[in-house]
Amino acid sequence: MRTLRFLRHLAAAAALTLVVGACSNVLDVQYPGRIPAEKIGDPTLAATLVTSVIGDLECAYNNYTTANALHSDEFESANSNVPGANWGERSITADETDYVSGLCTGTFFTFGLHTVLHTARFQAEDIYTRLSGWTDQQVSNRKRFLATVRTYGGFPYLFFGEPYCAIAFDGGATVQPAASLAIAEQRFAEAITLAQAAADNDMLNLARVGMARTKMDLKKWAEAAQFAQQVEAGYVKMASRGTEGERRYNKVYNVTSNQGGYVVADEYRTMNDPRVLVRDAGRGAFNSAVRLWVTDKYTSLSTPIRLASYVEARLILAEALAQQGQIAPALTILNDRRTALGLAPLSATTQAQAIQAVLEERRKELSFEGGQRINDILRHRIPWKGANGSTKNFNQYTGRPYGATTCWPLPTREVSGA
Repeated sequence: MRTLRFLRHLAAAAALTLVVGACSNVLDVQYPGRIPAEKIGDPTLAATLVTSVIGDLECAYNNYTTANALHSDEFESANSNVPGANWGERSITADETDYVSGLCTGTFFTFGLHTVLHTARFQAEDIYTRLSGWTDQQVSNRKRFLATVRTYGGFPYLFFGEPYCAIAFDGGATVQPAASLAIAEQRFAEAITLAQAAADNDMLNLARVGMARTKMDLKKWAEAAQFAQQVEAGYVKMASRGTEGERRYNKVYNVTSNQGGYVVADEYRTMNDPRVLVRDAGRGAFNSAVRLWVTDKYTSLSTPIRLASYVEARLILAEALAQQGQIAPALTILNDRRTALGLAPLSATTQAQAIQAVLEERRKELSFEGGQRINDILRHRIPWKGANGSTKNFNQYTGRPYGATTCWPLPTREVSGA
């Protein structure tokens, strides 16, 4: 409820800040500053408004990637600052202000999830409604804009549906994650139709990856396979990052490699896989007694973050096949990729072994990006660090005990309306 009030205030504010990322073609928009609220309904600014949808999703995705990587088994806290250390120690609760209302700005161990995701969701819904009310005569490329906004607008629902315990939209009742995934299904289905009508191959592939991931989360294996198979070979979509301002910084790089607040977890240091780009940084972390290990998947504040790709689609297809008992085809997908990387082939004789092989390949291929690992931990009930049978119940680098948080809780303020 509090988030709804915030978003309504955002829509009625005196100005709307637009952050322009690295877009392409008709979305190469450079707008110097802010749009007055009375101009938001101006169809001549449609391209700029669509760019704002992309920028808000990329902002939320940056926080989403970082917070989930820290919370999962990929990183450990190497600082004792509160709440900074809590992000890597499963100690973020429904009452944590940074979790609930933290924004994309802030460079010192801040990773707000809730408000930035709702902002991206609200922006996509609002701008889509505006575009739908305008005509092709008023807005050039309107069909393509509709496809773009619907595609990007599906991802906040997907992200709420993966690591959250429960969610509420627009002041409505609390619902289970599957309800959010159901909306993501609808948005991506609409996006696919719109992208096809607009002959927008980029958005078509992005929507198909989003749909395949959503179907995987819902255990609709045949449908997940269907959409994953339709993604074009070599496709990749990156969420841009930059140095124009702290809102645009790559947070994984900034808080790990740059500030040393978190170190790559021990298990990832010994995987010896070319996809798991980790190294000893040769210096101390934020707590100088801790040796800093970093990932070179992100090498600067402006390194983009992979949002969707053919590689991800192939892994979704492999899991969908394995889940349906098609072990050999699933292994073929994994081993084709491994052969291309110069890695030894995998083998499996049972369905359980094939699924485990897929999960290990996902863990390596998709390491440190997009909340992929936390989603797998939740989907497959993989033991959490410090819980569910784990023998290590404290962070060895800070000596602090792990908390009990698993999925992200619905914020207390959202429930109470405070």
